[in-house]
Amino acid sequence: MLNASNKYHYSFQSIGIAQIKLHYLFTEEDTQILQNLMPTAREALPKMKEAFYNFIFNFEHAKMFLNTDEVIEKHQKAIETWYLSLFSGQYDQDYFERLSAISETHVKVGLPAHYVNAAFSFVRQFLEDVLIDAGYIKHLPSLHKIIDINLDVLSLTYKQESKQKLIKNVAILKAAIKHNGVVPYVKPIYDNKTGDISHYECLMRIENKENHTVCSIIHMLQLAKEIHLYQDLMCQMIKKSFEKFSELPYPFTLNLSYEDIANVDARTFLKERLSELPNPSRVTFEILESDMITDYAIASEFITEVKTFGCQIAIDDFGSGYSNMENLLKLKPDYLKIDGSLIQNIDSSEKSLKLVQNIVNIAHDIQAKTIAEYVHNKAVFDTLSQMDIDYLQGFYLAEPFPLSELK
Repeated sequence: MLNASNKYHYSFQSIGIAQIKLHYLFTEEDTQILQNLMPTAREALPKMKEAFYNFIFNFEHAKMFLNTDEVIEKHQKAIETWYLSLFSGQYDQDYFERLSAISETHVKVGLPAHYVNAAFSFVRQFLEDVLIDAGYIKHLPSLHKIIDINLDVLSLTYKQESKQKLIKNVAILKAAIKHNGVVPYVKPIYDNKTGDISHYECLMRIENKENHTVCSIIHMLQLAKEIHLYQDLMCQMIKKSFEKFSELPYPFTLNLSYEDIANVDARTFLKERLSELPNPSRVTFEILESDMITDYAIASEFITEVKTFGCQIAIDDFGSGYSNMENLLKLKPDYLKIDGSLIQNIDSSEKSLKLVQNIVNIAHDIQAKTIAEYVHNKAVFDTLSQMDIDYLQGFYLAEPFPLSELK
């Protein structure tokens, strides 16, 4: 079986095998029943393997993970060993440690928890059918007990991994606040007609002091909000971005959330920083379309405030499915930033093409500019270049880089 790592390894000695079995009412009678079912299970093994792999290859992750004959062969041997161990009658310390090792391997290779759950559901149903067909319906409770025990143990490392990751992310966020660790990055936005850089979008990154790397905050953003660290991070982001761009001639955009525009202290801080900028009219605030609909009155009030400084407003992820068009139009945005989900397949999707064209027409009607994000390959770029879209942005054109490097 696969070797276990010590990082998340679960000590079943600390909890006691007897306690686990007691929790599931797993008795010596269940052990004997399952052992007696081994010949039936072994006979069904070839059919199970064939059906199992037909099932799991419906998952894209399985296709990525099981991507060579060698890997598939190893996986098949591991599945066969695990399947037969359900009926081994040997449910001791070694048995549970092997399950833990399998779970740790799943986490290491990034196997999603829902994939594991789906695979278990398949095996459970397959074995149910086998036992019923063989006339062993009265033995189903023993089968369900061992399956439930396996599923719980194999899910345990996911829970430990999640807890470890949560603790680690909280530490990273707190360290970023304590050590002024917010690192603004910028991503160029290009004029679709001239091909020149029109302005820059500011993106929040944070320094991980533990390994001296800079990472995106996107996967920690909700956590930062839940534990009330977000505003401190955002204040750093605003301050650093404004200070740097006060020395530069370029227009730039800054992403704001509903928390930013609804928080009185955050808005006061923002207006103070705007008043210090040599030319605040070069600032555009990007607000998520989904955030706009939380409270249009607050959004409208915020927009009125910042427009007194000459700032502009972009609705981000426009067309992502939340639009209340009447209210959005009342806000009179200067830019509609078209959602990346509509852009990514625009070269091959007639539906996406029509939806984007409709957004462009709406923008023209309200005298707003359009920005297409997620320009990730040449085909998408070529398609958008022929459309009446004002600005383009994406990894095909340029990747984000530290604001400190912008001259």
